[in-house]
Amino acid sequence: MCSAQVRVEHGKRVWVASGDYKVEPDPTCTPFEPVKCDTFITESTFGLPIYRWDPSQAVFDGVDSWWRHNAAQGRASVLFAYSFGKAQRVLAGVDAGIGPIFCHGAVEPINRAYRDAGITLSDTRLVSDIAAKDKAAFKGALIVAPPSAQGSTWMRRFGDYSDAFASGWMRLRGTRRRKGVDRGFVLSDHADWPGLQLAIGATGAERVIVTHGQIEPMVRWLCEQGLNAGAFQTEYSDDVIEADQPAAERSESFESTGSSPT
Repeated sequence: MCSAQVRVEHGKRVWVASGDYKVEPDPTCTPFEPVKCDTFITESTFGLPIYRWDPSQAVFDGVDSWWRHNAAQGRASVLFAYSFGKAQRVLAGVDAGIGPIFCHGAVEPINRAYRDAGITLSDTRLVSDIAAKDKAAFKGALIVAPPSAQGSTWMRRFGDYSDAFASGWMRLRGTRRRKGVDRGFVLSDHADWPGLQLAIGATGAERVIVTHGQIEPMVRWLCEQGLNAGAFQTEYSDDVIEADQPAAERSESFESTGSSPT
């Protein structure tokens, strides 16, 4: 998933409004492009110093190692990832040679749309193509499913399995515990703390408006850099991504890094 941006020019002033974005290369979407402007509106979902992503390949190596170990034990590997964007990024990054890959019914139609757009993904099959009682078909397989599938009766069809969650929120210990999965892989389609700084700096904007996520720490840091920074709330401030992180875990973010985001 990548962000579209809106550029508005009036007189000699240019404003750019971004959506959710990341600066790390991703073969499933076009790269984020900094646009020079006077005022930049940015998200700040992961706007705290604790959020620093490892290179994607290191994350996928970890997923492959976990999947390979489970396959050797005759277990299925169920990886929870958001159906649109995150799941396809996973399918483009894992080693399909380890075993068969199945997808939940919410994921597979989006996979087809990506393939129709010329994006290369690992070969997949629908979980529903396999009879519900045929648990042996999933031994050694990777199953990519949305987080909503966790704990549902749909999971019973896999027999012995290990589960994991791919999300930027997996950086926090509290979230990993609360999700109750065997593994957490830190993989996000949002920019991390250094990525936000890089993207904002590349615009050359003197005024920055921060919205969505960890707003106050980012505004404070920008002001310390001499920029004119402020914020406004949107109707999407409490969407599913932010709701995935309770207030107690937002406190953990501060405690893990100290009170001043530097």
